[in-house]
Amino acid sequence: MSRFLHHFSRSLCTGLLMAGMGAGSALASEGDAPEVVAETPGFTDLVDQNADIERLYDGSIWSEGPLALPDGSVIWSDIKNNRVMIWREGEKAREWLRPAQFHNGHALDHQGRILAASHGKRAVERLNKDGKWEVLVDLDGEQKLNSPNDLVVDADGRIWFTDPTFGIDQPEEGYGGTPMTGGEYVYRFDPESEELTRLSTPAVKTPNGLAFAPGETTLYIADSEQGHDREDDSLNHHIVAYDVSDDGALSNERVFTEISPGVPDGLKVDEQGNVWTSSDSGLQVFNPKGERLGRVDLPERTANLAFAEHDGQHYLFVTATKSLYRIPVKVGEARSQHD
Repeated sequence: MSRFLHHFSRSLCTGLLMAGMGAGSALASEGDAPEVVAETPGFTDLVDQNADIERLYDGSIWSEGPLALPDGSVIWSDIKNNRVMIWREGEKAREWLRPAQFHNGHALDHQGRILAASHGKRAVERLNKDGKWEVLVDLDGEQKLNSPNDLVVDADGRIWFTDPTFGIDQPEEGYGGTPMTGGEYVYRFDPESEELTRLSTPAVKTPNGLAFAPGETTLYIADSEQGHDREDDSLNHHIVAYDVSDDGALSNERVFTEISPGVPDGLKVDEQGNVWTSSDSGLQVFNPKGERLGRVDLPERTANLAFAEHDGQHYLFVTATKSLYRIPVKVGEARSQHD
């Protein structure tokens, strides 16, 4: 068995905890092991109480942006090492791209091309079939974007992305720079028309992860404002929901739920409409009413997650501080009408 792939037991947890410390990470208390915590009876319909949680890799500094590829492999960003990693079943994880222009989030477009939110280029870029990366959008008018963070593609092929300042505020996560747009915003970009639309999201001060509910009638956006100063509890650490019209306009802004401990970062929605979000303690899962169903506690600060399916089994791949985890689950990701 690869040294990067081992099953957890409580006896292994102390070593994991110590390995994950440093680089500004916030871990659960010593002695904690990955654990599925059902807070409602229905949570075990989503993930088994005794799910076999695997740690696939532990050599990153700050793991982010996982993406499951059609061939069964998974890529993810190791932002502070300025690289993208890849893992395949039966193989050791290895570098896939370096330098990676400080990629954060990843997605696939409808042609199966990889999209990336690049802190370094302050852009959304695409990996074309010729193997070259192409910048799709890096300007809001005449002003450079901040540092695109996460992105999602809708049924019409439009790219929705968030643009906080983390990648220029924190020199270890980009090349630095000066914010030019006057704020931290959410955008919608149409690759066909090359039209960029800045969306009105006044309740979201520092947008981060985002995901659509089934049917794309609701958009959820993580607000990680407290990530700028984790000691200031007055800063936002919530998820905001919006109704989405046929033309992509947002309305009916409302706070979906507050996240504690820590801030929400990446999030995904399953096919039943439940919201799976990262937090400092692991994953938290909410039904469409904003009621928490349960948790998957991990001993590292959790950044992002991606659904995958292989041989009829659903999985979550989770990036958390130094590590990539795999969790078997009983649901798949919400799909767009295109899918």
